[in-house]
Amino acid sequence: MPDTTPMPDPLTLALQQIRGLIEAGQLQPAAQALNAVQKQAPTDARVPLVGMRLAQRAGNLAGATQAARRALALAPGWHVAQIELALLLAQQKQGDEAMQLAMQALAAAPYDTQVRAGAINVARDSGTVEQTLAWAEDGVHRFPDDVGIRLFLARYLVAQDKKADAVPHYAYIHERVPHHVESLRGLLNCALAAGQLDEARQWASRWLALGPDDAEAQYWHAIAWGETPQTQPPQMVIGIFDDYAQRFDLHLLRTLQYRVPERVTQILLAKHPDRKFNLLDLGCGTGLVGLCLGRIQGHIVGVDLSEKMIEQAARHGIYLRFHRINVLDALRETPADHYEAITCTDVLVYVGDLASVIPNALRILKAGGHFIFSCELATEDEADLVMRPSNRYAHKASAVERQCREAGFDEVVIEDLPALRLEGGQPLPGFLVTARKPL
Repeated sequence: MPDTTPMPDPLTLALQQIRGLIEAGQLQPAAQALNAVQKQAPTDARVPLVGMRLAQRAGNLAGATQAARRALALAPGWHVAQIELALLLAQQKQGDEAMQLAMQALAAAPYDTQVRAGAINVARDSGTVEQTLAWAEDGVHRFPDDVGIRLFLARYLVAQDKKADAVPHYAYIHERVPHHVESLRGLLNCALAAGQLDEARQWASRWLALGPDDAEAQYWHAIAWGETPQTQPPQMVIGIFDDYAQRFDLHLLRTLQYRVPERVTQILLAKHPDRKFNLLDLGCGTGLVGLCLGRIQGHIVGVDLSEKMIEQAARHGIYLRFHRINVLDALRETPADHYEAITCTDVLVYVGDLASVIPNALRILKAGGHFIFSCELATEDEADLVMRPSNRYAHKASAVERQCREAGFDEVVIEDLPALRLEGGQPLPGFLVTARKPL
């Protein structure tokens, strides 16, 4: 039987080709082709929508928003343009307009899974917990076999500390897709949170059987058996912070009342009042240390595993460059005697064992340079390295001081931080270390 599928029209083909160029990172040819198409079809709303994709890929959020508005002006009521603009506005904390557009898009296309997923993300980014849950639950009801929507709901329930409610959704996915790793991880974590160790170990064993060489499976298998892994696998850290990047600053600074970058800046400027120094910011995240510090008469180099966090940090225009690499590799590969200062704030809680961190920091500092880093506090009657239920590491201050001195630092100042940040609304104790390399 001959194929009777209609061929796309020339404009559709051209737009598809341009999107292919954008996805391949060929932005200049894509822009040239898009300009030509714009002249041919100035009133087709699909054209500015592709322009929105181009601006997004170029990191031009304002340009992307303008293009999405143009698409909606050309096609009022078009649900695709509505949800795309809503997503952009939600990212920019313009929640009221974003939510209004998402509601309109859902009303126009209630059975479009992409619109549904977009609306859920808009609600989440706008901080409307009840609406996020309502739209996600309705999405699961309408599309019970859509793994993406069900998985989002399970993740969000976990984030809202409703792990028991998340279990049936993880179980539903696992039953239909037994090799689905995230559902196994979700079931394992929910079992651990509920204190169901036998069940957690069963899930851990199933996961490890699927991938015996999977570092994350090995990590969680150790946790389920009460062991303390030496460090977290890089992919775990990437997953946490790629998803967290856009709302990281707002959540960390306002909700968790995190002030360590400000204190680190005070220490740096006390050591270098003339601002003449070079800084390596390990685990720079969204660049809070650089933002607090401002411009210096030297350069700031940021290191982070999360590409999305680096994208946020780059917007400050303060860092000279970034390296997308984990902390251990960055320290190992940086030349000796290279920096006057190294900062590492709220990072070692994911790194764990400091056996290679501290000696390498000493090696790459110039004489008289300082390594400034924060840790969550393990009490003196605990082990030197402790894994908390949050799956973050806590360090014993006396052990950290000993490691610094054994590595060769000649001055080690430990500053108690009664509230490193809030956790569950309560102060989480920690400490800040300032270690000097001998002159």
